[in-house]
Amino acid sequence: MSARLSVKDLTVRFGGVVAVDRLSLDVEPGLILGLIGPNGAGKSTVINAITAFVPSTTAQLVFEADGKATDLGGTTSRVRSRIGIIRTFQTPRLIPELTVAQNVAMGRISRDVRSRWFELFGGPALAGGARRRLAPAVEALAALGLEDVAEEDPSRLSLGEQRLVEIARASVSGARVLLLDEPFAGLSSAEQDRLAQEIAQLRVAGIAILLVEHHLEHVRSLADTVIAMDQGAEFLRGGAVDVLDSQSVRERYLGEVVA
Repeated sequence: MSARLSVKDLTVRFGGVVAVDRLSLDVEPGLILGLIGPNGAGKSTVINAITAFVPSTTAQLVFEADGKATDLGGTTSRVRSRIGIIRTFQTPRLIPELTVAQNVAMGRISRDVRSRWFELFGGPALAGGARRRLAPAVEALAALGLEDVAEEDPSRLSLGEQRLVEIARASVSGARVLLLDEPFAGLSSAEQDRLAQEIAQLRVAGIAILLVEHHLEHVRSLADTVIAMDQGAEFLRGGAVDVLDSQSVRERYLGEVVA
């Protein structure tokens, strides 16, 4: 079930601005790759490009799983999601018409939106399938301390709780490569601790994880390798401790993020 994502020479341009400049990275199964940098460094744009939310030019974007290598060049975001490349967003994207548990259960359904609604609300004939999807959804919520809000309207949750719900949805989605875009932002200390434990468990399960994060203490504790970016380009790569303790990283983060 393990999978690997290899990206070479990723470049993203917005008009005359180069947002990402020939970045290469490998997201390996059972490992966490941290991506750090000041605001505007291009970190979230990397995730947007990998998931085809923004156009990019790249020499190679290859997904390797089950002994097969697939060239993802030119494929859509939906195709990439279906094969197991799952992302989260800085601003959680939850469906207000669904309960919290149903939002999480959506991660287990890979068809189009109409089919998703039909499977969730299609009546007695589909009730068994809906229950099978809701059970792991509630378990994922419980792992993050949110079992009590499973039947709630997601709009009633705090920003931090909504972000955790999105993580729960990603965890049940069958993700093989998981791209986390600043998952700790807006969380309380207790929520951050629960989330860090959940991310560590996802790594143990063999999921390949790319972690974009400003909270460097979590990058230090979770990431195996770290790439530091500035102005769209890589300026340092190595083990988490070596990169985070380097003088160049400390200087560029000075006054912005406290490690």
